Amino acid sequence: MTPRWRVFLIAAAAHAGSAALSVAQPLVTPVRVGRADAPMKLTVWAQQDYSHLAALAPVADTFQAVFTKWAVANPGVQLEVSMMPALEQHKAKLLLAAAAGRLPDVASIDSFWLPLFLEGGHLQPLNPYWPDAHRADFLPFTIDTLSDRSGNVYGVWHETDCRALFYRKDLVPVPPQTWDELLAVASRTARDRGIAGYLYNAGRWEATVFDHLPMFWAQGGELVDPDGRPVFGLAPHRDRLVRVLTFLRDTVQSGASPRAVLASNDYKQLSAAAIAGDTAMFLGGNWQIKELEDALSPEEFAKWSVAPIPQLADGPAPTGSGGWIWVVFSKDPEKRRAAAQFILDVEAPDNAARISQATGHLPAQRSVYRDHAAFQEEPFRFFGNLLDVARARPAVPIYNVISRELQVAIGYAIEGTRSPESAIDEAFRVVVDEDRRRRASVPRPAGRDPLAWAPGVLAALVGGLALLGAGGRGIRIWLIPTLALATVFLLYPILELVRIAFTDLGAPGGPYRYTLHGFRSLAADPQFYGMVGVTLIFVLACVSLQLVLGLLLAWLFDAAERRRVIGSLAARVAVVSAWVIPGVLIGVIWKILLIENRSGIVNYWLSQVGLGPAPLLSSGSLALVSVIIANTWRGTAFSMLMQYAGLRRIPRELHEAADLEGLNGWQRLRWVILPAVAPVILLNVLLITIYTLNTFDMILPLTAGGPARRTEVVSLYMYRSAFYDLDSGKSAAIAMVMLAINVALAWGAVRLMIRHSSPTAGAATAADTAPATAAPRLESL
Repeated sequence: MTPRWRVFLIAAAAHAGSAALSVAQPLVTPVRVGRADAPMKLTVWAQQDYSHLAALAPVADTFQAVFTKWAVANPGVQLEVSMMPALEQHKAKLLLAAAAGRLPDVASIDSFWLPLFLEGGHLQPLNPYWPDAHRADFLPFTIDTLSDRSGNVYGVWHETDCRALFYRKDLVPVPPQTWDELLAVASRTARDRGIAGYLYNAGRWEATVFDHLPMFWAQGGELVDPDGRPVFGLAPHRDRLVRVLTFLRDTVQSGASPRAVLASNDYKQLSAAAIAGDTAMFLGGNWQIKELEDALSPEEFAKWSVAPIPQLADGPAPTGSGGWIWVVFSKDPEKRRAAAQFILDVEAPDNAARISQATGHLPAQRSVYRDHAAFQEEPFRFFGNLLDVARARPAVPIYNVISRELQVAIGYAIEGTRSPESAIDEAFRVVVDEDRRRRASVPRPAGRDPLAWAPGVLAALVGGLALLGAGGRGIRIWLIPTLALATVFLLYPILELVRIAFTDLGAPGGPYRYTLHGFRSLAADPQFYGMVGVTLIFVLACVSLQLVLGLLLAWLFDAAERRRVIGSLAARVAVVSAWVIPGVLIGVIWKILLIENRSGIVNYWLSQVGLGPAPLLSSGSLALVSVIIANTWRGTAFSMLMQYAGLRRIPRELHEAADLEGLNGWQRLRWVILPAVAPVILLNVLLITIYTLNTFDMILPLTAGGPARRTEVVSLYMYRSAFYDLDSGKSAAIAMVMLAINVALAWGAVRLMIRHSSPTAGAATAADTAPATAAPRLESL
């Protein structure tokens, strides 16, 4: 065989092997869609429940098939897929990526986030790649909401939803069409049946506003004008919004709705009440049909039906429609074209029909309802018709602020703390001030802020000085890793926080000026002082309870250990387990315990003895007590551990002497235990104060700061300002205040530890000091 033929055969074999290898490789993996050797790579940030990694098998299988078909048809493109966290964390991650210039090529975002990225010039128009016929197939609101004044469309709506009235036909044979009819039917049902007549969301979250916007729109009300300026507090829009809040207040005052709606910040609470037979009607979303069908028997499910949302007067009843959209960030022309083609292929009508059948959500294209039999049947047919009069949230940057303030206003109006008029006026004042500030903000040219380098320079300087101030060369070498980590991950973020606190920065990467905006807004905000008061009550109550209960448990466990009681170790493990559970999960657990219907465990047992349901989350005072109890349950374990360690250092001889002297429990605590563990108790107080002051993770799922702002602590306010309101400057200012308090407490804790660990300071260990302190008192007996 000639060398030329040998080379040819080797090359052919290599090519065949490569082809075989590429065929053997799966086209859809958890992190990649397409061939691994495809020359073009697109980064995609997607929702987990709208992908091949969805938790529900039918959804995952559908996307597996859709993505495989796309990969076969597009061998030259591969997708590098990343799953995004939920909601606000998703938004924050995208905004941080935008600030760092590291946005993906394609992403899925909530529809009302569009202005946040459009303002920064990050989004690319899709209409150059989107055939007119396909675009015209989409429902009108899906195009209007995502378009600018030039007609460019910046997103493709992949699925949508809408709101409707759910009602039990055996209790409400004819669904109410007006507010008066709803109040009459719901109050009568509640009185006669002993259940909630009508439930809806009124807790601190976005749905509280969005679910009720159709009642405002049906009267001709608007939140903003064509330029995106807020107008909901001006005539005639103010009067229309006042009527909505008055109606919501009347639902509770008339008995049509329980006060528990103030604690409703999850659609699943509404579904749970319906499944438990605790309500006759509720305002919910189309996807809840599936939840009811899965949980109820066929006979019980047949009792439920849906109708348009009742309005002020009989007539057209619009609905609110939300949903997620695909957008393209890539500025590379070839990638942009490939990204747009990927989106349009996945959202082709046939694929959209398959996906919506699996997810139970609503398609956004008319042809799906027309050409696919499943969508000509109920409930898809009803919701499809309802979408013809659907409206989406206004795609304006100020909407986040509007929603935040109206959430609070609705809470105040229902609770009765403020009249609907004053609640709306206060909300409008805050929104207008924020809108003016944002419009007055002048963008700073990129790369021309010398102060932006100051935190890094100062951090490096402080770290270098600390290293030079160390002892010999060996100590310096040993300190380099520690100081480097402390400088990069601790000192630099603190100094950067200080810099941002003196700006009016909104979303990360946005324009800003150096100003005292954050501090001035805090000083001028009367609600901030209310939150400070809530925080003080929360911290003082939690610290006191954790300290006392922790000491009591430690005392009991120490006594059990000294007496070798069987099971004491298991009891300690049970107590400590509450401490290691994440705060968010603890909030969810206590939410399940305290929900104000029969699906809530506490109220279920109260109902068994003829009490309740108690407003454990909807009453401002009881909600604060509930939050304190939940946090005490979590934090007591830490106090117990510290004080148990202190008690174990007390010499056994002291306890034996106390036994011989016949001391009772109080005398033993006062003369033997407290003098010995006093330093530990003081240190424990400082540490749990710091920990409690910074707690918000547990409160967020439990009450979300509601009702109104009755359980909103300063740390939660800081979190909301940063991730919900995208007001980085104000959030940093709040963090500065909290940092100062935390530093003072930490300094006290360090000083305490130094004083009680230094022999030269005369501070002996508990083992040394306890006998000397307690012995004279024992002798006096």
